[in-house]
Amino acid sequence: MVNINISVGLLTLASILQPALAGFDCSASEVSDYNLELLKGVHKYTEEVDTPPTKKRTTWYVAMCSPMEDKACPKDSDICGLTEVLINDKYVLTEVKSFDNSLSKTYKQTNSGLEVVMENLSWGPDLYSASLKFVCSEDDKDVEVELIGTEFSAVFNGPAGCAKKDGGNKDKPKTPPPKNDDKGESWGWFTWIFIFLVLFLSIYIIGGAWFQYHKSNSIDFQSALREVLENFVDLLRGLPNFIKEIMEKVTGNNTRGEYSAV
Repeated sequence: MVNINISVGLLTLASILQPALAGFDCSASEVSDYNLELLKGVHKYTEEVDTPPTKKRTTWYVAMCSPMEDKACPKDSDICGLTEVLINDKYVLTEVKSFDNSLSKTYKQTNSGLEVVMENLSWGPDLYSASLKFVCSEDDKDVEVELIGTEFSAVFNGPAGCAKKDGGNKDKPKTPPPKNDDKGESWGWFTWIFIFLVLFLSIYIIGGAWFQYHKSNSIDFQSALREVLENFVDLLRGLPNFIKEIMEKVTGNNTRGEYSAV
């Protein structure tokens, strides 16, 4: 007879005060594109088998983003398996298999999510390997755990295996697309025209005063001002046509007649 029980343990105060002993590192850059923090906690899987005249109980712990909780498991474990045998109505610990966080990890992005592989766990004469698979699923949060020979695997179905839409770059500033501001460009043309107009008037007034002074050794301010105003009025009258010609050249709307041979 086989009894299976899966549960997720809550973080204890001791585990919170010992961040250095954390289990699987969910902050690693290789998994930053996924929401593994959704699985935070110690996931527990228990299997009981009748082996007359005794019973054997195997319990697997997977510590996600948090320290291992069971006292029989090494504190630096990412994955820990305990085997107990019922002797005289009391379970006695006979085996401890621990995949600690010093083992090298291989990260594989798959079509269904993410897979993390740990290898070369030496236990007696055997070498064990472990595979953590995070399968993208919006609703299903079931955990499937099994040990076949020397290969341990745990499959987490749920949104934790779905890649983030922003690619894990939360701090990347969002720059708005450039705006095509036609008004700003138009104001630029008028600004330049105004600047050139002011410069032209300044040069004209200074040049006229200098010419008049050298001609008669005196400056008639009233005559000079009257002449400047008359020229300025003439300039304003011709300014619309001047601007129109400039705009036609800029926009290409030149209405010249076309010639064609008959």
